[in-house]
Amino acid sequence: MTTSTPENASPVQLNLRNSEAFQVLYAQRYLAVYRFIYGLHGGPSEDVEDLTAETFVRAWKARRRFRGTERAALGWLMKIARNLVIDSHRRTQNHGVPQDIAILDLPASDPDPEAQAQFREQAQILWDLLNALPDQQREILVLRYMLGWRVQEIADYLEMKENTVSVYIRRALQNLRQNWPENDEKRS
Repeated sequence: MTTSTPENASPVQLNLRNSEAFQVLYAQRYLAVYRFIYGLHGGPSEDVEDLTAETFVRAWKARRRFRGTERAALGWLMKIARNLVIDSHRRTQNHGVPQDIAILDLPASDPDPEAQAQFREQAQILWDLLNALPDQQREILVLRYMLGWRVQEIADYLEMKENTVSVYIRRALQNLRQNWPENDEKRS
């Protein structure tokens, strides 16, 4: 007796020609696309919202050409989003330095204004350091830590070897650690 398990079942093709299927895709993937764009672009949040909306507009216009599974649809959306962010940077010559980091959640457990100010300062430092990274390293960190993708998923999406992705992650984290202001004080 053979039973079908998720591991050996063939992936179901997604039919985005159906507007209801596209609405479901939008509802399920909006936040992931938003976070991805925010991580690459930085801010302000209005620009990120516009780029996210434009991603889905372009996907809607191209939906009849899409052939693939639900998992492939996320990669397809990310490629559209990535290209929009690149185009945006080219137009503005802005490399993603955030103007508005208010979107970052403040620690709910600490209403102390001093702790909140310190959190905002550290968040700004992190954004500045992220934006100083090479584009490839920044994109991989966003996929890994903001979207929670596994190394294998990142490798598949970027068409790289898993080892290469791991090296990029390690180098990017090392770069962030070395350039963190507290580390500068320790070296002095």
